[in-house]
Amino acid sequence: MVVALAVAGTLPVTAPAAAAECVGPARTVVPELPWAQQWLQPQRIWPLTQGAGVTVAVVDSGVDGQVRQLRGRVEAGLDVLAGGGRADTDCSGHGTFAAGIVAAAEQPGVGFAGLAPQARVLPLRVTTDTDELPPAAATAAAVRTAAERGARVILVGTPIVRAGAELRAALTVAQSRDALVIVVPWAGADSPAPVDPWVAERVVSVGGFGLDGAAMTGTAAPVDLVAPGSALVSVGPRGPGHLLSEGNGYAAAFVAGAAALVRARHPRLTAAQVKQRLLATSDRVPRQVPDPALGYGCLDLYAAVTAVLPGEHGTGLSAAPVPRAVVARPGQADDQAFRTAAVAVAVAGVLALLATVVALAVPRIRRRQGLPR
Repeated sequence: MVVALAVAGTLPVTAPAAAAECVGPARTVVPELPWAQQWLQPQRIWPLTQGAGVTVAVVDSGVDGQVRQLRGRVEAGLDVLAGGGRADTDCSGHGTFAAGIVAAAEQPGVGFAGLAPQARVLPLRVTTDTDELPPAAATAAAVRTAAERGARVILVGTPIVRAGAELRAALTVAQSRDALVIVVPWAGADSPAPVDPWVAERVVSVGGFGLDGAAMTGTAAPVDLVAPGSALVSVGPRGPGHLLSEGNGYAAAFVAGAAALVRARHPRLTAAQVKQRLLATSDRVPRQVPDPALGYGCLDLYAAVTAVLPGEHGTGLSAAPVPRAVVARPGQADDQAFRTAAVAVAVAGVLALLATVVALAVPRIRRRQGLPR
């Protein structure tokens, strides 16, 4: 269950940057452990797996491959928007921030790390202005390229608005190559949420929850899962430090990192079975699932990796509701420590957030108006 964290007025508010303006270098290093990591506790999983051998494609604004916590694991990628060239640079910082949540390595004196710190990152640039939706053809080409280049997890940082022929063909290629596609929901306030059952069956749609434990505002489409989405810390481009931001796209990055851990730990599972595992092991909401705003519930990282699912010998998703998994929990002493940490994360998260806000003397990555937040 999501622990409520009541924080008011602690986030700095900055105006969105101009479309042609790059986010400034991330220089301030945050030593505190971010609240999202306190909640998900990836360090409990790392003795089992850190995502080695899994490539996660980040379909976004590019990923800065020179960032200290990502260096050596970011491939050259492809600038789909420009029709060629590398994508291991990033102007807006959105793709780098998301990639950090997925795969940033641990560093001495740094609290933040990605969920799968040994995974590789394949950047595919489909936008340079994160205030605008990328062309549908670019997103489709990026998904297809990611699958063809061997990415086992594909994180799409922008919403899939319409399931046109190109996108359907790309998702079909991803499915045939056994790649799990993770997307963010449409958040347009002025138009109804486009829901395509054909697409929904082939992707994992992720929304965010905030420090108050509620689903983030602006999510207009049903989701499969929720994950931390506000007051988040991650790496920024052109510097050794960190930035503070929020958004459903970053919540999806947490699920992409979890999927990388699952695929590394259970390499024989198909993409469909990984999706089933993520849904079945979620921390369920206290009402009928799937809930339109919260899906099957909050990502449960430990359960996603360690759960025992007797139905994992099939090759596809069942049409029946996803049953709650039987989770192989740790011993009593460790489990008690986990429960204590879950209670303490409310207080610790507030303190860490306050310290982070004070430490970060840089603007947050700009928000998308009417796009996934």
